[in-house]
Amino acid sequence: MSIGPVVHAEGPVRVLLVDDDPETVADTVPALEACDRLEISAVDDPAAALEAHAESPFDCIVTEFEFDGTAGLDTLLHVRESPNPPPVILFTRLDSEDVVREAFAAGVADVVDKRPTDVQLAVLAHRISNAVVAARQSTELSELYAWLQVIAEQSLVGLYVIRDGRIEFVNEYLSNLLGYDIDEIVGRPITDFIVEEDRAIVDESLKSREHGSVESMSYTVRVSNHADELTTLEITGQRTTVDGEPVVVGTAMDVTARLESERLLRRSERLTRQIISSLPDMVFISEPTELDIVYINDQFENVWGRDVSLLYEDPRSFLDLVHVDDRDQLRRAIDEMFTDIRDGVVDEQYEYEFRFIPEESETIRWANARAVPLLDENGDVTNILGVMSDLTERISHERELAQQNARLDAFARVLSHDIRGPLAVAQGRLELARELGDDGHLDHVERAHRRITDVVEDVLSLARDGRSVLDAEEVSLADAAATAWEMCSSNAGNVRCEIGELPVVEADENRTTRLFENLFRNALQHARSSQDDDSELVIRVGALPSHRGFFIEDNGPGIPGSIRDRIFDSGFSTKDGDGNGLGLGIVRQIVDSHGWVIRVADGGSGARFEVLFDPVGEAGASD
Repeated sequence: MSIGPVVHAEGPVRVLLVDDDPETVADTVPALEACDRLEISAVDDPAAALEAHAESPFDCIVTEFEFDGTAGLDTLLHVRESPNPPPVILFTRLDSEDVVREAFAAGVADVVDKRPTDVQLAVLAHRISNAVVAARQSTELSELYAWLQVIAEQSLVGLYVIRDGRIEFVNEYLSNLLGYDIDEIVGRPITDFIVEEDRAIVDESLKSREHGSVESMSYTVRVSNHADELTTLEITGQRTTVDGEPVVVGTAMDVTARLESERLLRRSERLTRQIISSLPDMVFISEPTELDIVYINDQFENVWGRDVSLLYEDPRSFLDLVHVDDRDQLRRAIDEMFTDIRDGVVDEQYEYEFRFIPEESETIRWANARAVPLLDENGDVTNILGVMSDLTERISHERELAQQNARLDAFARVLSHDIRGPLAVAQGRLELARELGDDGHLDHVERAHRRITDVVEDVLSLARDGRSVLDAEEVSLADAAATAWEMCSSNAGNVRCEIGELPVVEADENRTTRLFENLFRNALQHARSSQDDDSELVIRVGALPSHRGFFIEDNGPGIPGSIRDRIFDSGFSTKDGDGNGLGLGIVRQIVDSHGWVIRVADGGSGARFEVLFDPVGEAGASD
């Protein structure tokens, strides 16, 4: 449907004067043109006027009643058949009231007495302006009404008007929603179409509007059609006045599918949150352009010991709890991921492994973080889904398994080699003693048996000390060192042990004593054998700065740099045939079981071992 442009009343007014009296034309045209916004053209007969108007439409036609004794008004009134017809004003001598009645009956807009005076010409100009404004307003209203009809017919929402609780108007869209024809709806109470449970909502809202307490309102109700099928409508209304009477006009939209989708979405979100909350891993969602947390489950607080609200406020604050040696690397990895996203070169998954220390804890834990960019249908990143798992138990189990395998391997080496030799010696000497009757061979048998006993004790100690500490208590390291020295010094000549001030720590007392014993024996075995019999071997035990650990050192030849990385390996020994290589391996097992770290340090003139209680951030700390 084409209705043309809406005409406005502003702008110049084009007037066509139709008169066959040259004197009248000569007086009228200048007088009218002197008025503001009037542009005057003149012709001398009705036919010429129709042609001029058809060629370039005029806003108003001013005409005489007769032309050469023939009435020409009927001819001019044919302009009413054109789109947006202009008003026609009869400008003639009013000698008869019949002429006036006939003119208005024919459809002229106005009649002005034709007198050659300035006053009458001013009256004519005023009547022309009024007629044009009225015509233009009428045209605008007609066109506006046509527009409203189109809007109502083509609207994708329901439109309605309610007066006194009854429906005055509905468009076709709303009638289809209600399931009735328009003529079946108009005139009926609106509540006829509302399900009984929702009628009170409508009654209350209409009542409030009619009393003027509420200008507008929005609510949702259910309606039923002929087949009792329910449709949920979202109603909006506005109170206004038509012909002095209050009415309610508004819209209605079918939101049945939307509400069902929202219900399913809420259910899905609720289930998703329940599932995510029950996961043992920490799950979070971030904005795509930077680390900005929009959701995180409660596992962060459970594992990291920090309130999740702090992570919402400052998403990078968790880096404070990351191990100092891993912090910068993890920060760079996060920045690189978001750089990839901005550059449009996104990987399917980003994965990081790092250590962290929970809030108000001193225990180092391991974590694995996986970040997956979520894409929309265009391949653009909408969010980042992250999953962070605590790997501490797994890594601890893997380490325990590796240590167990190492111990089993050491047991196999000991049983296949270290015990086989002494047994062969013992068996051979015992046979000789029996054949020759020489008891001197029994001394060799006794030494072989002592050797086997030492190997068995070391193997059992290695197995016991490989377990984690179960019953830690406060242990004085000075007392443990003194007890260990008593066990080792009975056959040690020309040896002096200096035990300095040492801290009290949480540890297993028996294993700690065993640790000192093995380190003392290592010094006696390696440092003493390389010295002259007259020189004194000095072993010193003391605390590290800030009591972060302790050291044991001697004034022997020291440990060559070429073997420092191997001396703690089970089975490694520099004493060919006279050592099982388990002593320092046992030391390391005991240190590991306490969560400490042992390393070989530069002792200047001899060997120096340092045990660190807190290896975090310690440069050169050994695993």
